[in-house]
Amino acid sequence: MDIDPKIAEEIVANIKGVLRHEINLFDTSGTIIASTDKTRIGTGHDGARMAVRLKRTVPIDNEHQFKGAKNGINVPVLLNDSVVAVIGITGSRNEVEPFGNIIKKMTEILIRENVEQVTRFDQRMMMSNLINMLTTRRDDPGLVDYLSSMLGIDLTHQRWTAVGRLRGDNPAFSPQERFYSTLMDRFQGMPQSLFSVNTREICMLLDPADVNDPIPTLRLLQHDMEGLGVSAVFATGNLRETSYCWKSYDEAQRSADWLLFSDKKTIASYNELDFGLLVSSMSQDAAHHFVDRVFNGLTEEQIDEFHSIFEAYSRHNGSIIHAADELFLHKNTLQNRLNRIAAVTGYNPRTLKDYTILDMAFTLHDYLRFRASSQASRTSKT
Repeated sequence: MDIDPKIAEEIVANIKGVLRHEINLFDTSGTIIASTDKTRIGTGHDGARMAVRLKRTVPIDNEHQFKGAKNGINVPVLLNDSVVAVIGITGSRNEVEPFGNIIKKMTEILIRENVEQVTRFDQRMMMSNLINMLTTRRDDPGLVDYLSSMLGIDLTHQRWTAVGRLRGDNPAFSPQERFYSTLMDRFQGMPQSLFSVNTREICMLLDPADVNDPIPTLRLLQHDMEGLGVSAVFATGNLRETSYCWKSYDEAQRSADWLLFSDKKTIASYNELDFGLLVSSMSQDAAHHFVDRVFNGLTEEQIDEFHSIFEAYSRHNGSIIHAADELFLHKNTLQNRLNRIAAVTGYNPRTLKDYTILDMAFTLHDYLRFRASSQASRTSKT
């Protein structure tokens, strides 16, 4: 095992804070990789090599001399019963020998913490890469099999793909570490489920072996996010074979988009969508064509003005009197504005067939604007 030089320097600095003696950290070849005496880095001696070979403390004094070594002790540092380093303490043997076992344990703890941190980071990267490959249809079965094997994931299982998105202006899961730690705690005891987090979203592959129903799990995660001081929506796609996670991911993405757009619910599955299923499934080209067909020649300001009239009329189920009261208008003025919508668009909001077309056009217009704003926000974070 190779110890990163920066980690080695941190270990030496930590020990130096306890002892007033010169400290050297050797790798398993007997070479100093970190020291309180920078001039000794890169040098080595047989005393450290002997400590590696014998797995025991090697003292250096007037009776036990090694070329290039100073008086003191060289203590082997073990991890899983293997020597991974040697810690050298310079000074009179009688002075430094009592510290040997304490410094050995301290160094082993510091190295073990570093190994665990590296292991967690490696696992995090492998999970993120595996999720990315499964949700974006990247055709590399060899790498997918390797990553799943390293993570102990059974790819023959079906899974739900779920996503979490933050609400509010310019949201971002940052700093990512605090969100990752919270998710790691939540996913304890869910060995066949995966998660990743970036600035834009949380993505999860949930295995029925771990969760019977994804919605309660998403509620718990939403509560966790509230504990971190943020508000998030969570959505899940359909349960699918792992090789079709990309379809479930697309469903979850569209469901989350609809939740953020409609701002009525904060958790949903793809199967729960009604109007949102139709709107989110329509291609942007088709949506633009439909909106342009209904609002041909109107400015954005005119469309927004007509929409406010239309929304009030809709909220009061076609009641001219109540809608006019909400808008602080005389009922005749409201009738004239509804007639204006009919004259300009060719669709009369007071006719059921035309009302449906206008409702779809206004919704699509706002949804396209929402998607454009979301895309711009995501681009600014990459």
